[in-house]
Amino acid sequence: MGLEELGSSTDFVQYLPIILLYIGPESMLPLVSALAAIGGVLLMFWQRFVGLLRKLWRLIVRKEA
Repeated sequence: MGLEELGSSTDFVQYLPIILLYIGPESMLPLVSALAAIGGVLLMFWQRFVGLLRKLWRLIVRKEA
């Protein structure tokens, strides 16, 4: 299906989401790489992150009680 096969503008509007949703691997690689880096940092500091969440939870629960 080429653009020349799209008869009217309503046909183009109908297929526009399909055209816009195509994402090739060359455009996904940087995004996935950034997500992997964020995940790696989170895994390296997971214990500290959970400890911080526990401290914040204790502070919130103490103030309410």
